[in-house]
This record gives sequence, structure tokens and C-alpha cells, in this order.
Amino acid sequence: MNYKNALLIDDDPLAHIIGEEVLRALGVEKVVSASSGDSGLSTLTKNPGSFDLLLCDLQMPDLDGVGVIRELGRVGFDGALVIVSGEDSDVIRTVRTMADMVGVRVLGAIKKPLTMDELGGLLKREIKTSIGDHAMTRRSLKLAFDQRRIVPFYQPKIDLRTGECAGLEVLARHAGPNGEITGPAPVLAAAAREDLMVELTMVIFEQVLGHARIWQDRSFIPPLALNLSPLILTELDLPDWVISKIKRAQLDPQDFTIEITEDKLMTYEANVLEVLSRFRLGGLRLSLDDFGTGATSIEQMRLFPFNELKIDQSFVQGATNDGFARTTVETSARLARMLGLSVVAEGVETLAQLRFVKAVGARQVQGFLFAKPMPANAVLDWASRFKAPKEDVA
Repeated sequence: MNYKNALLIDDDPLAHIIGEEVLRALGVEKVVSASSGDSGLSTLTKNPGSFDLLLCDLQMPDLDGVGVIRELGRVGFDGALVIVSGEDSDVIRTVRTMADMVGVRVLGAIKKPLTMDELGGLLKREIKTSIGDHAMTRRSLKLAFDQRRIVPFYQPKIDLRTGECAGLEVLARHAGPNGEITGPAPVLAAAAREDLMVELTMVIFEQVLGHARIWQDRSFIPPLALNLSPLILTELDLPDWVISKIKRAQLDPQDFTIEITEDKLMTYEANVLEVLSRFRLGGLRLSLDDFGTGATSIEQMRLFPFNELKIDQSFVQGATNDGFARTTVETSARLARMLGLSVVAEGVETLAQLRFVKAVGARQVQGFLFAKPMPANAVLDWASRFKAPKEDVA
């Protein structure tokens, strides 16, 4: 979304000058500054609904930023909040969690001093994720299925020992009628709401098999990782359907991995255990995705037959400046190795992050440092040109 009216709450006059310049340069039409938490809240209550973006410091006299956020939740502020603070990352992390709990939407946190690059990147990511977030109806979703407008994109995984492509993760995208490509959030929400998740999985998987056959004919046979919603893991005939489709396409089940998001896998029903066991018996691998974001991580690693653990990108990206994130990555990687699981680090965007995850024992990585998700027709060209610098991964 495009933010037009911003309120900046900070007791530092210099922060007002910098903040106002940055916000106006980013296209914000109206910027109001408040020199204290109390005056900022007073401005908000006198002009309810007037501000769609709020930037707030944490360390202020009288009413600090934490108190401001609490009041924002109480009055039902429906704009977006950016925390701009020099406080330690663990304090900011706790405040962000508190904000979520009181119903305040936090775009992110930026260390002082505020810069155009950081705030601009934060707002740009928000705009990208908000595109296409309108609700889809059952009819529009079924039409998208029929017209094959729910399409797979592919993000490469890189082997840190060789620097070569170690596989591709399948990611759903929505191709609009005018050719625009948007994220899967509205599609997934509608499929879950309308009980069409199995059909969505079939639509995506059949396209993936077609692409894999084309690549195989070109002597490119990458392992493929497909995300499955836990909502369909009680479907007892799912493994047979997937495995039969793979074999009918003359592909090898051992080249396929089923990824399951950790914070969604909360049930220990017998049906779920049966489905996952039968995937493994059929030759497929199982990966625990976004590890570290859920509350039942270790129990899931013990109970379910996983081969692989994927460390969530939020921890990977925070590890270079956040002690908690760094410890989470180190502990997760150590635990996975003890259990005989391979480790994949998600969201690697910088060389510093790459060096860190390699040092803690990750075997594979994926992220924008190597490649963004791409359509099927771009994969072969990427594979023919890609070669990771040896000093970075070997």
C-alpha cells in the first residue's frame, strides 16, 4: 500500500528533521512530528484515521514508545507502525511481539539513524506483499485453476560443498489476467476457506511434473521440493496419488521432497503419521520447513520421519546482529546434525549470512544472494549460467 500521511514520534529534534526529509522523499504527502509520546497520542486522538503510517522511538521521557504502542492497541490504530530506535535487538524483538499481541501491525524495526534505503526497502516489501491481497471467491479460485493461472515458480537451492544447484523449491504464484504475478496469500486463504487445498495441490503438482519432464529431456534433473499444507495431511490416499503421478511421468520419487511448515504442523493424528510414513516408504524425502517459528519444534523432530530441517529466514537474516537469532540458528543446526538431518538455511541475502550458515553446518542454502523465484521457462537459462564463486561456498 502507498502511505500518504505519517506521524513521527520522537523526542530528538534531529530525528524529526531526518525523518521528515526521508518520508517526503519516499512520497509521503503529509508528515507530522511529535516530540513526546503524550503529544503524539494526542495528535492521533484528535485526528482519528488521519494517519496510515507511524514512526516511533522507544526511549522517550514520560510516556515511552512501549506505552505508545499499548495505547495504539487500545484505541484500535489501524495504520502501520515502524519502530525507529537505538535499543538492543532483544528489546526491540520483545516490543514487536507485544505490539502483535495488542493488535498493532508492525512493518519492521530500524536502527537509528533512519535512512532512506532502510525505510524505503521496508515500505517496498510491504507494497509487494499487499498486491493482490483481495479476497478470492470460490468461483474466482476455480476459474484460476481451470485457466492454469495458479502457477509454480522455482527457487534454487545451492549445495555449499560444490557451489552447484542442489534442487528447486516449488512456490505457488498467481498469474493475473493482465500478466501480473502476485504472491500466493489470497490463493492459499481462499483454498483453505473453500476446502479446495487438495485441488490446489493437484493443479500445481501436475504442472511441476510437466516442467520436470521437459528439463529431464534436456538432461537437467534437479530434485524438487513441494510445499504441502498440513490441512491435507489427513488425506490417506494422498501419498498414492503423488507417487503414482511421479512414476507415470517416468520420474524418480527419490528426487522429490515434501516440505511441511513447522508452525502449522500442530496435530499428531494417526492419519498424519500414516501419510508422512507412506511418503517416506514411497521414496520421497520429508523436510520440516521454517524451523524455529513454532512452539513444538523438538517434539515434531522426534515424532515425524523428517530427513531435512530448513531454518527460517527470519533467524538467518537476523543472525549477524541479533544474539537470539544467532543462537537459534546454531542450536537448530547442531540438533539437526545430532538427529541425522541435513540442514538448509533459507533467506540468505548477504555474504556475511552465507559465511555464518556455512560455519554452523548448513549443507544447502537458498535466497536472493543466489537466485529469486523464477518461472519454469527461466530455469534452464539460469542453470546454464549459474556458478557460485568458489571462495563463497567451497
